[in-house]
Amino acid sequence: MTMNFNFTRFMNLLKLDIAENWKNSLFGLLGIYAAFLIPMLGWLWNPSAYSFHQFCNNMLGVVLLVTSFFFIFYASRIMICMNSKEKRISYLLLPATMFEKFLSRFVIVTVFLSIQVFVALLALELSRYLLQPLFRLPAEFNQSMLAEMAEMMTFAGRASVNNECVYYNTTLMQLLGFIFLLWNHSLFVLGGSRWYKHPFMKTLGVIIAVNLIGGVIFARLVEAGMMERFFQWMSENFEETSATVNGLITAGILFFGSLTIFNWWLSYWLFTRSQVIRRKWLGV
Repeated sequence: MTMNFNFTRFMNLLKLDIAENWKNSLFGLLGIYAAFLIPMLGWLWNPSAYSFHQFCNNMLGVVLLVTSFFFIFYASRIMICMNSKEKRISYLLLPATMFEKFLSRFVIVTVFLSIQVFVALLALELSRYLLQPLFRLPAEFNQSMLAEMAEMMTFAGRASVNNECVYYNTTLMQLLGFIFLLWNHSLFVLGGSRWYKHPFMKTLGVIIAVNLIGGVIFARLVEAGMMERFFQWMSENFEETSATVNGLITAGILFFGSLTIFNWWLSYWLFTRSQVIRRKWLGV
């Protein structure tokens, strides 16, 4: 098999993957929808305690939390098609390049999942309109919940520096948030490419362990006065302006973007070295 990318071959592989896993995709869609619906019903049960704006704000938090969880959970299952010897033989022998196979799985846990979330949100909005007669809702609840939530996601960019308001570029800040989430997603893609069985729990365990070690190191640095000296150096060498804040945001984008690309490359590298009989590292 050549290493050339063939779009037709890739699309056939993607269709095969979707067709073979349609039940899992359906259950995933129902799970996302249920995770959205249950909190919404709880808040609709007592609408007098919430304005429509507060209701949408609560639902926005739920949507972001649920979506983030499903994205990292699905990312960890990127190689679920390789979690047994029989599945590995079947998948590795498919008439496609390793890059096409990896890209197909990557699209499933990103683009296809995004479509599932979008469909679940549309079903949630429709459910709210259908269930409204069962609740004594104020007239303001006749508005579109999704439109209100979308409007809430746009905000005026300003940060507080030494009790002074410094404005920053909102597009850069939103891009930083997106790249940071993408980096978290790439960690679970990497974990899923390393561990085929129980990838979510193993990846989460490693992340928790690293955070605990990092927390101990950070506490020692604070005790040693390193952080205080760092912030003093920052205040002496950089002006407290919007340009400085935007520069720091841009540096964060480049840093987490580079880590994300590295994790994707390492995930693909691990996949290209997949074997039917897996060799364990340190017993895992």
